[in-house]
Amino acid sequence: MGSAAAKEKPQVAADLAGTHGFVFVEAPKGGLGALYVKSLASGDGAIISTPVGAPTKPAAEQFGYWLLPGRYKVTGWPNHPQADGPEFEVEAGRVTDLGSMVPVNLGGYEVVLLPVRHPENENDLETAIAPIKALLKNPEPIRWNASSVPAPATTGQRASGLGLIADLLLAYDHKVNKPSTIQHLKDEKDPKAFLQIARTVMPPLQDEPALAPDGTAWFPADLGTLRRRTPDGHWDSVNIDTLRQILAVEYDQGRLLAGSDDGHIRLSSDNGAHWSELKTLAPLESVIDIDHGDGTWIVVTTEKFSDPNAPRGGGLVAAMPGTQSVHMRMYSGKRDDLSDLALSKEFTLTPKDQIGWMGARGQLFNGKYYVNAGNALERLDITSGTWTLITPGDRVSTHYVDPKTGTLSAFWSQGAFSKVFLSMDGGDHWNQIGRPSYVIIDVQMNAPDRGWASRMNMGAFSGTWETYSFVQSKNDWDKTGEAPFSCRPMRYSADTAPICITTGASILGLHDGKWEVEFSAN
Repeated sequence: MGSAAAKEKPQVAADLAGTHGFVFVEAPKGGLGALYVKSLASGDGAIISTPVGAPTKPAAEQFGYWLLPGRYKVTGWPNHPQADGPEFEVEAGRVTDLGSMVPVNLGGYEVVLLPVRHPENENDLETAIAPIKALLKNPEPIRWNASSVPAPATTGQRASGLGLIADLLLAYDHKVNKPSTIQHLKDEKDPKAFLQIARTVMPPLQDEPALAPDGTAWFPADLGTLRRRTPDGHWDSVNIDTLRQILAVEYDQGRLLAGSDDGHIRLSSDNGAHWSELKTLAPLESVIDIDHGDGTWIVVTTEKFSDPNAPRGGGLVAAMPGTQSVHMRMYSGKRDDLSDLALSKEFTLTPKDQIGWMGARGQLFNGKYYVNAGNALERLDITSGTWTLITPGDRVSTHYVDPKTGTLSAFWSQGAFSKVFLSMDGGDHWNQIGRPSYVIIDVQMNAPDRGWASRMNMGAFSGTWETYSFVQSKNDWDKTGEAPFSCRPMRYSADTAPICITTGASILGLHDGKWEVEFSAN
C-alpha cells in the first residue's frame, strides 16, 4: 500500500473537484502518518496521506485526498490494521470532514483512534481547504460524527529488516513484554465518556512534579491532565480543557501553573477546579519547565525544526533516525502574571547534541538555575543574568540538584563508558565517583555520602528495573531492590519513597520495603 502511494501521481484539485469529493482528517497530536480506507462498493483501497494546510501545533498532522463518490470504511493506519473501522460518505464536489483523530493506547497492543471535536482545532478545516474552496459545488462540509468509539486497531510487529531469525526473536519479545489491557477503557463505547476515562489513566510524563507544602505532588500528563498524588499514596486526576500534553507544572503560594506542548501557560487558584489563560507563547513552542524562586520566574520551551545539514554523530554514537534539531529557549521574569517574561538565552540543539539526552530537568537552587541544554549542563545566575557552561567531561545525559543540600550530580549514560560526577559548589568543580552498572537511567546524589539510582538490567528479551544506593566507603553502589515486571521506578523527592509506573499505566509505591498498588488502571 505504501509503495503504491509513492508511485501515484499528485492529485490536481481542478481536475478532480467535479467528479470527486475531498476527504480531510486531522491528527492534532500526531501518531497517524496516513489513514487507510476502502470503498464498500468496489473494495478498492486508498491512502489519505497528502499533507494539507500548515499545522500550528507540535506533532500535528493534517491530510486530505480526493476520492470517488460513495461509502468508505477506515481499515487502519501505518502498522495498525483495523478490521472493523468506521464508515463515512463522500460526495462529488464536496468536503468530507472526518475531524480530529487521537490515538489512545488501550494496552495489550491495541489502540483506539478516537474521534474528537475540540474548540482548539475548530478552525483547522477552513484553513486547510481554503485553496480548493472555490472549486467546490457545495461549500458545506459533510461532518462525520462518531456515535460510538471505533473498534480498536492492533499494533503490528515491525519487521527488523535483518531476516527471518531476527523477526522471530522480535515476535517472541513482542509476546513476552505484552502490556496489560485497560479493560474498563476498552469496554466504554461513548466517545465523550471514553475521553474522560482516558484522562484518568494517563501516566505522569515527568519526574519533576509540583510539590505543595503538605506533600501533595502534581504530575504533568497527556490529554490536558494533571495526576495528583497525596502523601499517603492516593491518586486522582485534574483536567484542563485541552487535548495537548501538559509538560510542566509549578506550585507557588496556592497557585498552580501548567504549561502545555503548544505554548500555553494556564493558572488555577483553586487546586485545579478552574483554569484561566496566564501566558501564551508561540504555538509550536512546548513549555517543558516552569520554576519560581528568589523572586524570579523561569520558563523553558523547545521548538523542533528540520535541518538536513545539522550534525548527527556517527558510528556507535549517532542520533536516532528522524531526530530533529531543537530551539531551546529560556525565559525569565519577575511578575507573577508573567507579563514581563523575556528571552534570556536560546540554545540550538542539533541531533548530535541530543544523543543520550534525558531531558532538560531544570532546577532552581540558591539563586542559580541548572538545566541540560542537550548534552551540555548550563547554569544561570538569577541576579546577574549570566549563563555559564558547567558540563563535567565532554557531555552529560542529565543532572540533579538536591533541594536541601545543594549537592549537584550529573551523569553520562553510555554503557561501559558511563560516568557519574559530583559537585558541592554548584558546578565550579567536579569529582568523578563510582557509577552503577549500566544501563543507567537516573542518578540523584543527596550528599557526598548518599544517593539513589535506577538502572535497567537488560536480559535477552526483557529487562529488570533495579534501584541502588551509594556507599561512599566503597565509592560504589549497592543494589537495594527490584521493581515489578515492566514497572519503571521514579523518585521525585528524597523525602518520599520511590514509585513505579507500569507499561499498562498502573502506579505502584514502595511501602515498608514492599511494592503496593497505589493506582490500578485495569
